[in-house]
Amino acid sequence: MPQTDRDILFSNEALVIGMLQAVSGAALVAALAQTEALVKLSGNIAFLVFLTVMALALPVAVLAAYWKHQYKLWDLKAQASSTKNNTAEANTRSVKAERYLKCMRVAFVVSLICICFGFLELIAAFWFRALCG
Repeated sequence: MPQTDRDILFSNEALVIGMLQAVSGAALVAALAQTEALVKLSGNIAFLVFLTVMALALPVAVLAAYWKHQYKLWDLKAQASSTKNNTAEANTRSVKAERYLKCMRVAFVVSLICICFGFLELIAAFWFRALCG
């Protein structure tokens, strides 16, 4: 049976969620394991900012997974209502599905911005400390 575009997007979304969780979680654990070296190279503030944005990126990525689940749930319920010719209920459920889909996509962007900002900020702190410190 051929996959629909929505099925392909659904698996791609799962990949993105897993990647965001893995990168932010691994960065957090690695930073904690290498605290002394990172503080020496970047300074206290830069290290704390990095930890903070990674600690923010991880739960946002987890929320994206939850919202993905909720989206799929309400999308399937909307399809079930459509097959029963209950248009009003199908529309209500579709609106809920769309809301969760939008939340999931916003969470992708927020988590990605946190991850990128954290690494760029840490690298900038390394360079600043090396050149000016």
